[in-house]
Amino acid sequence: MTEKPDNSTGAPDSNSADRGFWGLVQSTLAAIFGIQSDKNRQQDFKKGDASQFITMGIIAVVGIVITMIVVVNSVLDSAAK
Repeated sequence: MTEKPDNSTGAPDSNSADRGFWGLVQSTLAAIFGIQSDKNRQQDFKKGDASQFITMGIIAVVGIVITMIVVVNSVLDSAAK
């Protein structure tokens, strides 16, 4: 019998079927902030579903905008006192 080679680097297997929900979140946020590696970007284009990335991108942008609104409002409220 042949054994699979040991993946001792801890890197994810490039043959994995899906990165899962948290992988989708990580990839989307990395792309939004411009820190997505070329390797991960290519993997996303090969294995990812465009509708999932579009949906997650919209959710992430809305979340960032809401966070900014809350922070700015709290700063303005504290500055007015």
